[in-house]
Amino acid sequence: MIGFVLAFGTAVSEALKDIFSKVNLMHIDEYIAALSMHLVVSVLLAPVVFSMDIEEVTYRFMIALVSSSFIQLAVILLYMKAIKRAELSVTVPLVTLTPLFMLLSSPLLIGEFPSASGIAGITLIVTGTYLLNIEREKRSFWAPFQNLVYSQSSRYMLIVALLWSITANIDKIGVEESSPIFWAFAKDLLILFYLIPIAYFKSKAPLMQLQSRWLSLLGIGIFRTTSVLTQMFAIQYTLVAYVIAIKRSSALLIIFYAFFFLHERTNFKTRLLAMVFLTIGLALIAIS
Repeated sequence: MIGFVLAFGTAVSEALKDIFSKVNLMHIDEYIAALSMHLVVSVLLAPVVFSMDIEEVTYRFMIALVSSSFIQLAVILLYMKAIKRAELSVTVPLVTLTPLFMLLSSPLLIGEFPSASGIAGITLIVTGTYLLNIEREKRSFWAPFQNLVYSQSSRYMLIVALLWSITANIDKIGVEESSPIFWAFAKDLLILFYLIPIAYFKSKAPLMQLQSRWLSLLGIGIFRTTSVLTQMFAIQYTLVAYVIAIKRSSALLIIFYAFFFLHERTNFKTRLLAMVFLTIGLALIAIS
């Protein structure tokens, strides 16, 4: 039960982070959005980490840290690009495919196997994702899959879902070799160092962008921090695949927000049906 509550806290934090990201990306580029997010996380976690006993850095921890941070760097940039370029209610729910990919990655990387009800829940989540990509003018069975292939933002999110199925399992290793807070801090700090030169060369007037949106950008970092911490603690209590599946319920909140505040109302009835599949899938995972 504790793992489920923490995972749901992750979902709420993820939704709020995505909402703040979408608002900011209307005014700034994805590099500054990513940089500011990791900067805030590092600043908020630094006092907590330094007040703790210094963790023993093992070889296994370092391998996990370097590999996860490199993959996560690509993930965050693709994620921000997708949110910036397309409707929030279509792009963000695509990351619910992460648990599907984890059916392959979790057994290979950390030897975790979902139960039958867990697999059923993941299947329903994938079905809901399929429905989210149905367009009115394209009623063929393969149309949603074609949307994934031909839409650039959808391709970005598909890659993100695949990469997250890998990093989520590496996170489990990192937490086991240290602690949830230390692992989250070390990974985000390293990604921040990667992003500084990238933002410097790729962004136009990066300091002006930061100054113009600093208060709103702070929100992205705060909710990213709560998301990371609740996820890292949650995976200590339950299977990684289940934590990530529940985390992706943030898509439900995103769809409602996009409908009421961003006026993304195309195919809303179909998206509501998709939400039913997603909710049932999450319930099956919770009781598994």
